[in-house]
Amino acid sequence: MADENEQQSACEAGRDEQHCKCRQRRAAAEAAAANASAAQQPAAHHCTCKHDGAEEAGDEQPKHCACKHDAEGHAISTEPHLGYVADLASLIEIQQESTVSRVVMREDGLRVVLFGFDKDQALSEHTAAMPVTIQVLEGKLRVGGEGREVELVPGGVVYLSARLPHTVYAVEPSKMLLSMFDNRG
Repeated sequence: MADENEQQSACEAGRDEQHCKCRQRRAAAEAAAANASAAQQPAAHHCTCKHDGAEEAGDEQPKHCACKHDAEGHAISTEPHLGYVADLASLIEIQQESTVSRVVMREDGLRVVLFGFDKDQALSEHTAAMPVTIQVLEGKLRVGGEGREVELVPGGVVYLSARLPHTVYAVEPSKMLLSMFDNRG
């Protein structure tokens, strides 16, 4: 729920327009509704996705948009579009003696998560059900898997296949970008 609220706030602030194109579709729906009222026709189709504010539309029986939804119920646009998040590093803060994370993008088959690690914080050995890439935005991480370790700094990328046991350790305060590729449909 917190991710959904953050996503809605980001969308309303104009920072997260890739997610079902809320702002553009809402503006188009309002314009179509105004034209429909003028022509005394029924109001235009309006998205009822949780993130779209359909409750403000006032439709008694709204029709659903063309959105596809991921396993968690978040809408994913089915139309070709360009997703964009500006200045990723500014979207997460490093907290003292902690590891924090925040989902910043959900798309068809892709989830992008930011992590903030204080120095000496780590993700103990774990696996992911899907392939992932790890990139450092700031700082230095040590990523271990398959019996080897690599030091990752800004400009490098690590790929981990699905179900590969791995660890992540912050050599210094760091911000990490994790991209998860879910092709399970």
